[in-house]
Amino acid sequence: MRRVPLRLKIAAFAATLVAVAVGLLALFTVILPWRAKIASQESLARRLAQTAVSAMGVEVRADGAHFDPSRVHDLVTNSSRTGVEIVYALLFDEGGNLDAAASSVNAEILERISRPMVQLYLRDRDKCLQLFGSGVTQPGIRRLRMHLAVPESKGAIGRLDLGLSTLSIDAEMRRTLWRDAIVLFGTMVLAVFAAFLFAQRIARPLGELSRAMGRLQQGDFEVRSDEAQQLNDEVGDISRAFNAMADGLKERERLRGTLGRYVSGAVAERILEESDDLKLPGETRRVTVMFLDVRGFTTMSERLSPPEVVALLNEYFDIVVDRVQEHGGTVNKFIGDAAMCIWGAPRQIDHPEQAAVRCALEIQEAVAKLSAVRSGRGHTSLAFGVGINAGEVVAGNLGAAKRLEYTVIGDAVNLAQRLESQARAGEVLVSESVFEKLAGTVDAVPREPVKLKGKSQPVRLWEIRRMKAAEAA
Repeated sequence: MRRVPLRLKIAAFAATLVAVAVGLLALFTVILPWRAKIASQESLARRLAQTAVSAMGVEVRADGAHFDPSRVHDLVTNSSRTGVEIVYALLFDEGGNLDAAASSVNAEILERISRPMVQLYLRDRDKCLQLFGSGVTQPGIRRLRMHLAVPESKGAIGRLDLGLSTLSIDAEMRRTLWRDAIVLFGTMVLAVFAAFLFAQRIARPLGELSRAMGRLQQGDFEVRSDEAQQLNDEVGDISRAFNAMADGLKERERLRGTLGRYVSGAVAERILEESDDLKLPGETRRVTVMFLDVRGFTTMSERLSPPEVVALLNEYFDIVVDRVQEHGGTVNKFIGDAAMCIWGAPRQIDHPEQAAVRCALEIQEAVAKLSAVRSGRGHTSLAFGVGINAGEVVAGNLGAAKRLEYTVIGDAVNLAQRLESQARAGEVLVSESVFEKLAGTVDAVPREPVKLKGKSQPVRLWEIRRMKAAEAA
């Protein structure tokens, strides 16, 4: 479909309205009054003709009806005195034959209407009458037909055709039309010009706004509508709203492209501080990793509906997320009914081992309280097993260009997961590297070394019972 500029549409609409208004004005001020005058003239002529016919003294003979020519002549000659100008009166018998002797023409009025016709009338009266009687339309003459009848006759005895002059009415209409046409044409020109200027004023900022929207649709989030927002009207409101929307889309697009690839608030903060949202390359870091998992989850999930399982896990994981964030850690990911939390990446913190152990003990304490409350109400409760390890890992973005995840990988992560698998409900197990950092600050019970997957030698474990009083304070 061909594109039509908005300013032309507005101008065309305004011009159409003006044209309709001009047409209606001409109809009611010129055309209808002119038709009313014509109708009034015809009505008056009809009454005059009926009066004249009744006084004509029609004589019906064997060869047809005969009219008194003097009566018809008087009707035509004296019509001007009554306000109606009759140019001619033609009488036809019942067979439609013109009675030239009884017909009459007002040469004086006919001369004002058509000089050639009056000359023809003076040269050849019968031919002129035949021309009028043929029904040929003459400018300035309006034909009025009347059927004649007398009481003694069973049907029509003939027809009377009157030619009424419309010179004065037409002249008045032309004067009115010319006057109104000049005024209305000037008004229309000014109205269209004003409409075009007004349309230009409206369309220019709207056009700018339309172009800005097109650029925004193509992904240009820097585009702004500067001119239109200066207007103090609805267009200005739309422009300001567009600019606000563009700012929001720009920020949302940036966050969607960055934060949508991450799940941790700490990682998001680190990304937002970077000039390049993807500037988190792989790096070697010493971190503390904590894994926790629900004990007996498979059996429990068989007894509950899926919505109930989700609601139950969400209630317990709220505790995990809150405690991890309070102690400077990051919930890196949820793996079904398990969670992986890290300290030391992407931000470095002081004493990550102590923070992780303290967090794990608080989680176990809070989970035990929640489980007691739920059990007292007859609801299903959960318990976590926790494993913590510290060591060097590779930290950074992992995945594909369209979907990245900030995470840590390495033997230290695997060992933490193995420790969690050895922990019973409510227990916190730590590796030797973590215990060495906490010696003297925790109450711990050594476990028998266990053979873990991926390790050639048995691994020593410690169960952390509590933080010592001084450290806790």
